[in-house]
Amino acid sequence: MYIPSAQSVLTAGLAFTSSLTKPRMVAEGSVLDYAVQQCRDSDGNIRCSKPFVITKSTCYQLEWRTEGMFTHTTVEVRDAGSGELVFYRDTNGEWTPEKGELVYLDFQPKVPATGNQTVHYAVRTCE
Repeated sequence: MYIPSAQSVLTAGLAFTSSLTKPRMVAEGSVLDYAVQQCRDSDGNIRCSKPFVITKSTCYQLEWRTEGMFTHTTVEVRDAGSGELVFYRDTNGEWTPEKGELVYLDFQPKVPATGNQTVHYAVRTCE
């Protein structure tokens, strides 16, 4: 019968712990911005991310970029059940939610006379 040494148990524990702290992809994809205020417009275009679960007190890195020369979009994190605004951000950055819930993202165009642009996004846990 094999009995592991204290050193091998400690090494395995440290390896497991470090794997938990590495950034993890939570959601990523591409959608049209929210110029039409629906997650699926009449033409069948997708304008919101798929819902994903966030965990209370976990740090998330929100990143996105919008195609187009003179575009700027902001991200809105919304409750998937009610559509209520949970968090708003104007630029890429971090967010730590106060509670866990199912959410989705939409991206509001902020430059007049723009919209209907493709937005590429990624949500990861922080390092």
